Amino acid sequence: VFFFKQKTAYEMQRGLVGSEMCIRDRFRMMEKVKGYSLDTILFLKSWFSSPKQMGTLFPSSEKTGIKIAGLIKDAKNVKVVELGAGTGQITEKILAQGVQTKNFVTVEYDAMFCKELRKKFPQIQQILNIDAAEILEHLPDGFENQTDYLISTLPLLMLEPKKAKQIVDAIFKVLKPNGVYIQVTLSLFKPKYIEELGLKATKICISWINVPPMHVWRIC
Repeated sequence: VFFFKQKTAYEMQRGLVGSEMCIRDRFRMMEKVKGYSLDTILFLKSWFSSPKQMGTLFPSSEKTGIKIAGLIKDAKNVKVVELGAGTGQITEKILAQGVQTKNFVTVEYDAMFCKELRKKFPQIQQILNIDAAEILEHLPDGFENQTDYLISTLPLLMLEPKKAKQIVDAIFKVLKPNGVYIQVTLSLFKPKYIEELGLKATKICISWINVPPMHVWRIC
């Protein structure tokens, strides 16, 4: 019961390496323990499979989602693209902010997460199970160079620099000239690739309630 409270992320990962049966049995035990949400369990499962892709052990907190979605102004009349939807914590708050589903595209690479997102948000028709670097190839009509807000929780700092730059380049081709790019990181410092691309990053806020704390940046 206290397995995840007593061990570090590294120790947990080592403890689960071995057999698929071991991993399955450990998570079945978690599912029976009160206090672990389905979102958290799904997040941990994916993290153990691909820690670099996930970047963090736990999904965004509800308050973090509210903070980020609150940055969207005139929500009913803007187009929004979300990269790295995960279990939909921020997705839910974006919709609650008033963004219309026809003006909303969310992207998630993990197939298991996408399956859950489609169950949780059947009203969103544009949930894309793709690599964010390939977004321009799959983006619906009316979003390329016309998106008002792009919100990303992708762990760009954990990706190869070439891959991170490829994604950021695509992001600015999605946004309209005066569009807003919001990037969430787990680092206290602005990403190095920002300066390398000749961009500026301004820290908007820090969500200390998240585990670990999330730093929200506006990049332009």
